[in-house]
Amino acid sequence: MYEALALAIEMNGGKPEDVHKALDAAADMAQRTHNPNHLVSVADKLLLKGHTDRVGALLDEATEKIPHRAEPVLMSMMLAEKVRDPGRMADSVERLLSLGWPGQDEYFRAEASRKAGALAASLKEEGRREEGEKLSAALTASESRDLYIRLTWDGNADYDLIVDEPLGATVSRDMPRSVFGGALVKDGKGSRPEEIYVCPRGFDGDYTVRIMPIADDPARPSTRLTLEVITHDGGEEEQVKKYSLTPNDPEAKPVVVALKGGRRTRVLPFVSPTAVRDAVQEVLEERAEKVRSRKGSTPAKPEAAPRTAAPIR
Repeated sequence: MYEALALAIEMNGGKPEDVHKALDAAADMAQRTHNPNHLVSVADKLLLKGHTDRVGALLDEATEKIPHRAEPVLMSMMLAEKVRDPGRMADSVERLLSLGWPGQDEYFRAEASRKAGALAASLKEEGRREEGEKLSAALTASESRDLYIRLTWDGNADYDLIVDEPLGATVSRDMPRSVFGGALVKDGKGSRPEEIYVCPRGFDGDYTVRIMPIADDPARPSTRLTLEVITHDGGEEEQVKKYSLTPNDPEAKPVVVALKGGRRTRVLPFVSPTAVRDAVQEVLEERAEKVRSRKGSTPAKPEAAPRTAAPIR
């Protein structure tokens, strides 16, 4: 209601201070309801108008309530940029990179590196060298992942990577992220012969990796599978192992990866796989439209959604 009032005041040429008052009232209401959607919506409007004094509290509450969603974290990074707060930036980057994001992982990791790196560099130029160096170190630590698993193959085929996690969840194309932090961030086939599972912050235990053959082109059959497993990826204790596997071997045994020193301490909310797939379709359509707008091209059918995505609720 108050957000609509702020919009109406602005559209009718009202005073900026009256718009601000209406948004403040909306923030009060959101903090009374504790609804994360309301918290994020009001924070977004305040941030767009340059009123940053209440945005942090709204986003922090929303992030605690929906740790599996990216929106409040990305907005917190924008706030950190605007008010030049290295502590908020470091915390936001850690929250974002502590999860794998099906269908969007590479983009989010690049965005976090770009924003944190730019703020760290500018802080050093301003004479805030210690804060800049601390932020750079925090970025490096956040970019490390407890477990990274990559499956590749030759030929024209499709294989599914399935990971049974130690506390009982299974990550696959049907369940692209588990409540224990693991995620299938890349689901390939045919000309994209690559599947990637990550668990940036995982629980200790055995992760059982299985490979399911889905399709193999007789004209260009696969002749080898390569499984790369990295524990503590990017950290001081990084260990890399590679396995050469025979395609479609009925006697193949699963690969078991033992993780020690995992950094996860919290279970995530459950998100239905349907919501996950719907989210990535929306994201791909938005990006395709932006590309078409920049190029001035005629509308084209958006790329088909991969079988994974970031959860939205």
